[in-house]
Parts: sequence; structure tokens; C-alpha cells
Amino acid sequence: MLLAASISLLAACSKDDGGKTPSPSESNLMARNIVGGTEASDDFQKKNGLVALIIQKENTQGICTGTLISKKIILTAAHCLDSSTSPVKSIAVIFTQSVAQANRENVRFGVHGRVHELYGTSFGGQGAWNDIALIKLDQDAPADFNFSELTSALSAPLAEKTLLVQAGFGRTEASRTPASGTTGTLKHVDGIEVLGIVNDGKELLLKEDGKGSCNGDSGGPAFVSSPNGKLIQVGINSRGNDKDTCIGEGVFTNVAAHLDWIKRNSDLLMAAVEPK
Repeated sequence: MLLAASISLLAACSKDDGGKTPSPSESNLMARNIVGGTEASDDFQKKNGLVALIIQKENTQGICTGTLISKKIILTAAHCLDSSTSPVKSIAVIFTQSVAQANRENVRFGVHGRVHELYGTSFGGQGAWNDIALIKLDQDAPADFNFSELTSALSAPLAEKTLLVQAGFGRTEASRTPASGTTGTLKHVDGIEVLGIVNDGKELLLKEDGKGSCNGDSGGPAFVSSPNGKLIQVGINSRGNDKDTCIGEGVFTNVAAHLDWIKRNSDLLMAAVEPK
């Protein structure tokens, strides 16, 4: 069985991005602060293991969202770690509601990552993007952060019109361009409707009608509320079907279809030797 390729990430973060912002094309790819959302509380963030990812590439700096799924493993989107056009130099993982609040106590760094081995094979064609990746932290996450609870293989498939909750650190305007100064604060929005499970069950199609995810929310979660009110992660923010705005249809990687991949590659990451 093929395994995902490993990538090494420097355990450092650039102090100065030189005023650079992601190019429009990169911003469109990392598409997906929540438009029409509400600022998340400290309790909401910690209960659901939400983090911001500041990704320093050779020529750009971008922001994505992720979820903590074990003491040292972050779940996010593969395109956030894509080095095909610009190598990833560092990833800072921020455990605060605002990127501006980052300090030595609430930041960790990525030291290894794994991108799905089939990511990108269906660009421009039919089928799922397999837009899923994992990051290993240089040290344990803060002890007061819970892990995001992932849907189980025993869970019933999501029915159409099920309402989900999205969360992320992305922009608050609906337009994808120009570059925005509204990213970097965690927000959430509810009432996002499931339109269907698509691409051989590997992806979820969501109705983002006037509200939903945008640039900077990539890799962030879609949650379904359980009967006891607990949020269960069912999706990973991948992309939108409209290149100009963020309020049309959203495509999310289906967590249920990738549980084996998550388990197998989490184990591989935990066994990886730390860079010196």
C-alpha cells in the first residue's frame, strides 16, 4: 500500500514577512475568517482543538486553520502544505483566538508533515482532491486544549440538509481578492447545509449561502452537533466552487472516508525522528 510522502518543516518562524501577502492565485487556492460568523470564545476554541497555522513559504506567507487531534498532531488540508510552487520554510501553530496574541507560551512549530499521496491527482478532472494532511508538533500542545472529536466509522452518513458548524481564522469579506487584513481571528458560523456526499464519498458539498468559509479557513473543520450538544468533526475545508467569492458552494474533505489514512499516518509521524 502506498504511503504519503513525508516533508520536513523547519522548527522556526520568520519574524518578518517583508510585508508580503499571498498572491491572488495562492489566496484562491487557500480559499476557504468565516463570512457572516461570530467571534469564537476561548472555551469554544479549546473544547474543539482549533488552531491557526502561519505557513511561511519561500516567497509568500499564508494562513490556514487546523484541528488538534492528539497531543502532537494537527489535522489540516493538503494544499496548505503544498510545496510544488514554493517550498514550505516553517509552520507556526498558534493556540490563541487571535494570531496577534501569539507568544512563546501559545505557539508550537511543525517539524514533520504528511500529505495524502493522492492529493492533486484529480485537479482539472473528476474525483476527490484527497485534500488532507497532518502536521507533527515540536512539543505537546497546551494542556488545556481538547482534541477535536472526529466522526467514527460507525456513524451514519450525513443526510442532505443536515446543518453543520464551520470555524476558521480566515477573512470576513465574501470576495476572495484583494488580499485582506481581516484574517487571523477565530470565528464560527452555524446553519451550513449539507448538499450531498460526492466524489465516491470522499468529499462533502456544502451550501454556503451568504455565509461560510473563505481564504484562511482552509484546513478548518466542519462540525455536526451530536444529540448531547458536543461538536463532532465531519469535514476539512478544501475549496469553493466559485473562484471570485466565498459564499457559494464549499467542498470539504470527508473525514469519515479518511479515518484509516489519519490513523496510519499519525502513527508514522509519531515514529518519525525529530530534526536536529
